[in-house]
Amino acid sequence: MIMKLKPILIEKVWGGSRLGLMYNSKSNIIGECWGISAHKSNSNIIEDGQFEGTTLRELYNSNRSLFGGYKSDEFPILIKYIDAKTDLSIQVHPDDDYATINENSNGKEECWYILEAKSDTKIIIGHSASSKEVIRSRIEKGNVLEIINFYNIKPNNYFYIPPGTVHAICTGTFLLEVSQSSDITYRLYDYNRLDKGVKRELHINKSMDVIKVPDNKLILEHKNNHFTFEIINNIGVSPNKAHQFGDYISILEGEGSLGNYRVKAGDFFIVSSNFEYNIEGNLKYHISRLI
Repeated sequence: MIMKLKPILIEKVWGGSRLGLMYNSKSNIIGECWGISAHKSNSNIIEDGQFEGTTLRELYNSNRSLFGGYKSDEFPILIKYIDAKTDLSIQVHPDDDYATINENSNGKEECWYILEAKSDTKIIIGHSASSKEVIRSRIEKGNVLEIINFYNIKPNNYFYIPPGTVHAICTGTFLLEVSQSSDITYRLYDYNRLDKGVKRELHINKSMDVIKVPDNKLILEHKNNHFTFEIINNIGVSPNKAHQFGDYISILEGEGSLGNYRVKAGDFFIVSSNFEYNIEGNLKYHISRLI
């Protein structure tokens, strides 16, 4: 069974107009489009077919056989677009152990695939500090940017972000993010910006708890800890059989068909356990599978 999901658009203080144009919204501050999510805060709705109107969270909880009997109580991944008109906060995510104890949540391992970037755009991953005390001191003095690692980026770059890695998406970046199903973010610096006249909350103590030291290693290959990640350029007709736990697909470029669905950039699909299907057309798509 192939299921098309209705995207969820989320406004952010740093969001832009790209996602509004893509999904016919008038808002010009949409920062995120959650394309495949069963998170308790935002769960996609199945657009049509047998389960039309059902949320993915409801479907996962009531029809686990569609997902090959995957044993996690929570649907494990979250797939989204991010449009950064301005810089996101410099942040860090906890691992499973810390998040379970302190947040009653999964941790957050994530990866980024750059779809578009301005010529001078950079990305923040890691730091050069020798200790957590150095990081805290820099935050308190307002010069934390001096120990943050900046890297140039361009379309088709891939970055893997383990829990505990300091990171941030910067102005002029449009990317696909695949992560564990978690919305836990600890901000350690936010450029003193205001959101509705108020500075956004920072989470310095929790950030210090989870930050890795040292953290100077850039990881450009995917780690199959929770999910796989693959970009496919399809030409013609390609027969497929979904993984035991299903296939999770984001259409990135071009047009064509996925089973009986006509597809275009911005569409998100789930293919149920072991289901056979064809992908046809000249298009580029992302696929993830559960581990």
